[in-house]
Amino acid sequence: MNQDDRTYLRIYWGFLVDSQIILGTFFTENYLDLFIIKLSFLVFTFQISFFLNALFYTDEYISDAYHNEGILDFFTGLLKAIYSFIATLITTHLLRMLSTSKNELIQIVRNKKNEQNYLEIINHKLKKLKKKLIAYFILVFILGLFFLYYVSAFCAVYRNSQKYWFIGCIESFAMDAAIAIIISLLIALFRYIGIRKKIKFTFVLANIINTIL
Repeated sequence: MNQDDRTYLRIYWGFLVDSQIILGTFFTENYLDLFIIKLSFLVFTFQISFFLNALFYTDEYISDAYHNEGILDFFTGLLKAIYSFIATLITTHLLRMLSTSKNELIQIVRNKKNEQNYLEIINHKLKKLKKKLIAYFILVFILGLFFLYYVSAFCAVYRNSQKYWFIGCIESFAMDAAIAIIISLLIALFRYIGIRKKIKFTFVLANIINTIL
């Protein structure tokens, strides 16, 4: 179990910044995570959210929103938001694996810095990271063009539903932010209790949840 002397609020803030894409982009400084990569990831997150809200905005949703002055039934809107959240979570996690090797680099710096071939290990890891970043930017560019095409087509076909679609996008962003806040509160609490009370289960549980989400 790692030693961590931070207060609960500082632990919570650390998890929140790590899980909330906007905070993580503009309120953290980490030389292992370049700003241009974080910014591109933020833009892609907005793109995929707009795309998914258009993709899941079926004729049934459009009809319900129209007859309720732009307001979807709570459970209907919640179901769409859940679909969007899960799809966004899976896609962004896969892309994050390509865009960052921060944890791997940290482990190398901590565990391999005293070895004779330390520089060779670092250079090898950086070459692998370069290839991953090339694949990342190509994939983001292709997907971004597809998302732009799909959303443009959606707005052209469903001109009277653009307002409802945009409101749905805002609701998805709000849900993502709320989920990040709640999950960060729980993870920070489990970690804090695990460290202060020396309960390994809650400490490990916090790490598992943080890894998955």
